[in-house]
Amino acid sequence: MDGRRLSLREQRILEEIETVLRRDRRLDERLRNLRAPLRLRLLSVQRRLRGAELSLLIPTTLLLALAAGRTGTLDVVIATCCVGAVTALLLFGAVRSRVRRRRRERWGAGTSRLSFPET
Repeated sequence: MDGRRLSLREQRILEEIETVLRRDRRLDERLRNLRAPLRLRLLSVQRRLRGAELSLLIPTTLLLALAAGRTGTLDVVIATCCVGAVTALLLFGAVRSRVRRRRRERWGAGTSRLSFPET
Protein backbone atom coordinates (compact mmCIF):
# COMPACT_ATOMS: atom_id res chain seq x y z
CA MET A 1 0.00 0.00 0.00
CA ASP A 2 1.16 3.51 -0.67
CA GLY A 3 -0.65 4.98 2.34
CA ARG A 4 -3.83 6.00 0.50
CA ARG A 5 -7.11 4.57 1.70
CA LEU A 6 -10.60 4.56 0.32
CA SER A 7 -13.01 7.04 1.78
CA LEU A 8 -16.03 5.71 3.70
CA ARG A 9 -18.25 6.46 0.70
CA GLU A 10 -15.92 4.58 -1.67
CA GLN A 11 -15.76 1.65 0.74
CA ARG A 12 -19.58 1.48 0.89
CA ILE A 13 -19.83 1.59 -2.93
CA LEU A 14 -17.22 -1.13 -3.23
CA GLU A 15 -19.05 -3.32 -0.71
CA GLU A 16 -22.32 -2.87 -2.64
CA ILE A 17 -20.63 -3.88 -5.89
CA GLU A 18 -19.07 -6.95 -4.26
CA THR A 19 -22.43 -7.95 -2.78
CA VAL A 20 -24.16 -7.71 -6.15
CA LEU A 21 -21.37 -9.68 -7.84
CA ARG A 22 -21.52 -12.42 -5.18
CA ARG A 23 -25.22 -12.91 -5.92
CA ASP A 24 -24.54 -13.59 -9.61
CA ARG A 25 -24.07 -17.35 -9.51
CA ARG A 26 -23.39 -17.71 -13.25
CA LEU A 27 -20.61 -15.14 -13.12
CA ASP A 28 -19.20 -16.74 -9.99
CA GLU A 29 -19.12 -20.17 -11.67
CA ARG A 30 -17.58 -18.78 -14.86
CA LEU A 31 -14.85 -17.03 -12.89
CA ARG A 32 -14.17 -20.15 -10.86
CA ASN A 33 -13.78 -22.25 -14.00
CA LEU A 34 -11.93 -19.61 -16.01
CA ARG A 35 -9.71 -21.25 -18.62
CA ALA A 36 -8.32 -20.27 -21.98
CA PRO A 37 -10.44 -21.33 -24.98
CA LEU A 38 -9.66 -24.76 -26.41
CA ARG A 39 -8.22 -23.31 -29.61
CA LEU A 40 -5.66 -21.23 -27.70
CA ARG A 41 -4.71 -24.17 -25.50
CA LEU A 42 -4.18 -26.37 -28.58
CA LEU A 43 -2.05 -23.68 -30.25
CA SER A 44 0.06 -23.42 -27.13
CA VAL A 45 0.57 -27.20 -27.07
CA GLN A 46 1.38 -27.19 -30.78
CA ARG A 47 4.04 -24.48 -30.30
CA ARG A 48 5.63 -26.38 -27.44
CA LEU A 49 5.64 -29.61 -29.44
CA ARG A 50 7.16 -27.85 -32.44
CA GLY A 51 9.92 -26.52 -30.18
CA ALA A 52 10.56 -29.99 -28.79
CA GLU A 53 10.58 -31.50 -32.28
CA LEU A 54 13.04 -28.91 -33.54
CA SER A 55 15.27 -29.33 -30.51
CA LEU A 56 15.57 -33.00 -31.41
CA LEU A 57 15.62 -32.74 -35.20
CA ILE A 58 18.32 -30.08 -35.57
CA PRO A 59 21.05 -32.04 -33.74
CA THR A 60 19.89 -35.25 -35.45
CA THR A 61 20.24 -33.58 -38.84
CA LEU A 62 23.72 -32.34 -37.97
CA LEU A 63 24.81 -35.75 -36.72
CA LEU A 64 23.42 -37.46 -39.81
CA ALA A 65 25.20 -34.95 -42.04
CA LEU A 66 28.48 -35.70 -40.27
CA ALA A 67 27.84 -39.44 -40.60
CA ALA A 68 26.96 -39.03 -44.30
CA GLY A 69 30.17 -37.11 -44.92
CA ARG A 70 32.24 -39.67 -43.06
CA THR A 71 30.74 -42.88 -44.45
CA GLY A 72 29.36 -41.70 -47.77
CA THR A 73 26.86 -44.57 -47.99
CA LEU A 74 23.67 -43.93 -49.92
CA ASP A 75 21.41 -44.98 -47.02
CA VAL A 76 22.87 -42.41 -44.65
CA VAL A 77 22.75 -39.67 -47.32
CA ILE A 78 19.06 -40.40 -48.02
CA ALA A 79 18.27 -40.40 -44.28
CA THR A 80 20.10 -37.08 -43.92
CA CYS A 81 18.12 -35.55 -46.78
CA CYS A 82 14.77 -36.74 -45.39
CA VAL A 83 15.42 -35.59 -41.83
CA GLY A 84 16.93 -32.34 -43.10
CA ALA A 85 13.87 -31.60 -45.25
CA VAL A 86 11.47 -32.18 -42.34
CA THR A 87 13.66 -30.03 -40.09
CA ALA A 88 13.80 -27.23 -42.67
CA LEU A 89 10.02 -27.26 -43.12
CA LEU A 90 9.35 -27.13 -39.39
CA LEU A 91 11.96 -24.41 -38.90
CA PHE A 92 10.48 -22.36 -41.75
CA GLY A 93 6.99 -22.69 -40.23
CA ALA A 94 8.22 -21.63 -36.79
CA VAL A 95 10.06 -18.59 -38.15
CA ARG A 96 7.11 -17.60 -40.34
CA SER A 97 4.63 -17.76 -37.44
CA ARG A 98 6.95 -15.76 -35.19
CA VAL A 99 7.38 -13.07 -37.86
CA ARG A 100 3.61 -12.89 -38.36
CA ARG A 101 3.01 -12.63 -34.62
CA ARG A 102 5.55 -9.83 -34.23
CA ARG A 103 4.13 -8.02 -37.25
CA ARG A 104 0.64 -8.22 -35.73
CA GLU A 105 1.93 -6.94 -32.39
CA ARG A 106 3.73 -4.06 -34.09
CA TRP A 107 0.66 -3.11 -36.13
CA GLY A 108 -1.56 -3.39 -33.07
CA ALA A 109 0.71 -1.22 -30.94
CA GLY A 110 1.10 1.58 -33.46
CA THR A 111 -1.46 3.83 -34.99
CA SER A 112 -3.38 2.66 -37.98
CA ARG A 113 -2.05 3.86 -41.29
CA LEU A 114 -5.58 3.83 -42.69
CA SER A 115 -6.86 6.47 -40.34
CA PHE A 116 -7.82 9.83 -41.76
CA PRO A 117 -5.94 12.93 -40.66
CA GLU A 118 -7.83 15.24 -38.38
CA THR A 119 -8.82 18.58 -39.86
